[in-house]
Amino acid sequence: MVLSITKTHGSLNDILVIDGAPTDHFAEADLARAVRMLCDRERGLGADGVYFVADEGDGTARAYFHNPDGSASLLCGNGMRGAGRLLLDRYGAESVVLRTGPYAFTVRDAGTTGHGVRRVSVELPPVDFGPAEPIVAGAAGRPVVDAALAAYHPSRRVSAVAVPNSHLITVLGGAPGDGDAYDEAELVATGTRVAEDPEAFPIGANVSFVRPLAPTEVFVRTFERGAGLTPSCGSGVAASRAVLSRLGLVDPEQPVVVRNPGGVARSWMQVDGDRWQPVLEGNATKAYVAELDPRELLGEGPVRYESTPFAEENRAFAAFNAENLAELKAAGVETTLQPPSGV
Repeated sequence: MVLSITKTHGSLNDILVIDGAPTDHFAEADLARAVRMLCDRERGLGADGVYFVADEGDGTARAYFHNPDGSASLLCGNGMRGAGRLLLDRYGAESVVLRTGPYAFTVRDAGTTGHGVRRVSVELPPVDFGPAEPIVAGAAGRPVVDAALAAYHPSRRVSAVAVPNSHLITVLGGAPGDGDAYDEAELVATGTRVAEDPEAFPIGANVSFVRPLAPTEVFVRTFERGAGLTPSCGSGVAASRAVLSRLGLVDPEQPVVVRNPGGVARSWMQVDGDRWQPVLEGNATKAYVAELDPRELLGEGPVRYESTPFAEENRAFAAFNAENLAELKAAGVETTLQPPSGV
């Protein structure tokens, strides 16, 4: 049996997409091990996660996401862009629906940039600032917004939001040279502190620092639970966008340009009464398609596979993101970026 895998990325957050449910390919006891090997950047294909997508044949699909450490997660927003784009292409459709657990995500075609970069939008479930399963210990059903939490950081303030996976967001105010400017080492230290303190943060959380660049433009960098720093985090973009409005910094329905080291996206809220449903719009790029024997993933590696790149898509995105990185440099944002393998 040959396993066919498409590597996609949204803002260089690279995700492997596999047709079928996880148990269609792996025994339950082997699944986490297989995912870890797939995502291993030295012995495997290298990725920030794996989406298994069980196509239901009518423009809808059931999606299952796994972090690179093998753990399951409710959502990867950037991965949903890639998985949704593959379904859009398969059906020649304007929109498709992917379901994860009790949630439904509508993915829509959003056109192509002048560089030739394919874009999609993903409608996420309404954000929740007071989830019943608390992100911060002792805060079940209670909002934690612009709060000082010693367990999080000695001086930074933080807001908690579920999108539906858990996020902790800090909005910075500083420009280069200010004490409140973005510092990548500080973000890593904060994300690590959260990951290592289950008493304070019982379900874990992704941690994002947000630096405003203009009234409707921000820089966002995320330390992802189970993955660490990635070039971009789609749900982190949506969570950060929601917090900006919760803090009164921008109208919920106003599209905001969000720059990550891995790319540029837009996000806004669809408002229905007191419900805010975030929309994430950005590239959905196919990097390559690979084939391998799934038994390779249960060994010690390196994994042997054959791949065919989508050369034109890769070139178009490289030109597109070069402009984004130039904009960040001009704004004085200092950040590291290690391009994913094969992208």
